[in-house]
Amino acid sequence: MEQLKLTKAQEYRAQDLCAKNFFFDCLCGNLIDPEPPVIDGKSYLDRCLESGVNAQSITLTATWANFEEVLFEMYNYFNYISYFKDKLMLVKSKDDLQELRHTNKLGVVFSLQNSIAIGSDFYKWSILKNLGLRICQLTYNEPNIMGSGCTVDVDTGLTYYGKQAIREMKRQGIVVDLSHAGMRTSLEAIEYNENPSIFSHSNCRAVTPDARRNLTDDVIEAVAKKGGVIGLSPHGFMCHSEVGVQPTLEDYMKHFEYLLNKIGPKHIGIGSDIYEYYTKSYWENKTKLLYNSPWFFETVFNRDVKRVDQYINIIRGLVYLGLNDEEIADIMGLNFLRVFEHVWVD
Repeated sequence: MEQLKLTKAQEYRAQDLCAKNFFFDCLCGNLIDPEPPVIDGKSYLDRCLESGVNAQSITLTATWANFEEVLFEMYNYFNYISYFKDKLMLVKSKDDLQELRHTNKLGVVFSLQNSIAIGSDFYKWSILKNLGLRICQLTYNEPNIMGSGCTVDVDTGLTYYGKQAIREMKRQGIVVDLSHAGMRTSLEAIEYNENPSIFSHSNCRAVTPDARRNLTDDVIEAVAKKGGVIGLSPHGFMCHSEVGVQPTLEDYMKHFEYLLNKIGPKHIGIGSDIYEYYTKSYWENKTKLLYNSPWFFETVFNRDVKRVDQYINIIRGLVYLGLNDEEIADIMGLNFLRVFEHVWVD
């Protein structure tokens, strides 16, 4: 963090804001299966509890998982949360969110990064909602029956089944997440959705133009116009200044600056995409090959925000940018909570 040096007063303010505000990470990795490593004698769960974060949207399964695999992972989380009931709380409703804010527990919000486990089986939305699913992406990088992912050469847009899914997600109170979707699919989904949509973990293409995962200005403006929120991610391939060079907090903050000028602080959140269980072998032999990525394991994660105990660096960056307390509180979690209050139905 050599580039962003805070004064003693700024550091105190960052620590105070992290301690007193509701902090929601709209896309985080697994708590279990696999469990991230112990660091300095502390488990991942305990490091989360000490980090200042109040709740995380947890990706339940791999993006290619089928319906039965999603149910099995929910079962595993039910057992894990029950075992650590003094430390964890499953968040399924607006009332749960309010209760969580008066505890010292880590809130767990179930999410999926792909809708292929539901597919055209309309009834599965109701089952998953009642088991706790609260956020779901329409697509991952690849195309599916809902629409086109961001890696396709030709984005053919939102499909019949994509529209059907959005209608049912509205009825069930599940937030439509468009991260990883193509730009045409995203625009059509935002327009079709009567509720606000979100991008749980996406950045700005104007700042990092070679990343197809990043959003164009028309998509950014469209989601904000309908009351949605964009969770910005420190991930290397989405916030770098130079391909292959490990990004820093300073690189990450450029995306906050851009959105602040483009759509203002009411439509910005945090979606870290921190996956601490990732190993060099997993990245180099699977993800890197699957997407023909130029990134190596040593550089793909942000130097300053790659572990949950580094959450505080995000708040330090926002303080450094000169945001006031209300703006920082909004970005830390209140903006996403506003969407959940609107979308989640009991």
